Amino acid sequence: MSRLANNEWAPPGHYYSVIPSSQEIEEVINGAQNLPKGIDLHDAEQLQLLENLGKYYCDLPFTNKSADGLRYYYDNLSYSYSDAILLFCMIRYLKPQRIIEVGSGYTSCLMLDTNEKFFNNSIDLTFIEPYPQVLESLVQPDELSAMNLIKVRLQDIDLSVFDKLERSDILFIDSSHVVKCGSDLRYLFSEVLSSLRPGVVIHFHDIFYPFEMLAEWLKEGRYWNENYFLATFLQHNSCFKIILFSDYLHKKYPDWFKKNMPLCLKCRGGNIWLQKM
Repeated sequence: MSRLANNEWAPPGHYYSVIPSSQEIEEVINGAQNLPKGIDLHDAEQLQLLENLGKYYCDLPFTNKSADGLRYYYDNLSYSYSDAILLFCMIRYLKPQRIIEVGSGYTSCLMLDTNEKFFNNSIDLTFIEPYPQVLESLVQPDELSAMNLIKVRLQDIDLSVFDKLERSDILFIDSSHVVKCGSDLRYLFSEVLSSLRPGVVIHFHDIFYPFEMLAEWLKEGRYWNENYFLATFLQHNSCFKIILFSDYLHKKYPDWFKKNMPLCLKCRGGNIWLQKM
């Protein structure tokens, strides 16, 4: 296996390599960025949903720093203001019976807090996380032992786990951000998404309009390809509908956020919400 792992058929930056060259990175950063053809943003419906979500903004219980009675707080590097606020409002709006999260951490804490304070712990929460160290550092040991935490990789999960998701339930994806042979996202796109029932809502994190990586991330060598693969997946795809694209909405309607959800401007983040049709 070590011999196989050390094989490098094409060096980084070569046109056969999945790692881009410095020239390709500069061309992306300095070039025009356009939405890929065949993707319907459903702009008016997104804006209407955003208006509906805004009704829950005044109920936000979270604080900047860690506080008694709450697991989640805004000032973290993983899932901050806008992402967190929209997740909270989406849970309140959808009123799901079940949430399956692929990945875990601060997002899990937000779900636990929201479930406890607004749903009397009636939402069935499942966390699929092979590396739960962040979550383990944020919750008490007795609480950790009581939650449904599956410590395996997504690609090792039987599809039957997702059978329980029904209309308005949430499949929350924030995993490796990489599609490659044997990866979690390859399994997600090729197997999991197609198995979901109509009406299930799917979240992806770190997705930016128009499905392009952030310039600073490319410069630091973060070559995640989830944005590109998701865009290709959505092109001419009537089976999955974009219902909320936060980075798109922030860029097109900044005044709306300034007026209705000003805390979102402290960290815009980037998430996209789809619904299986």
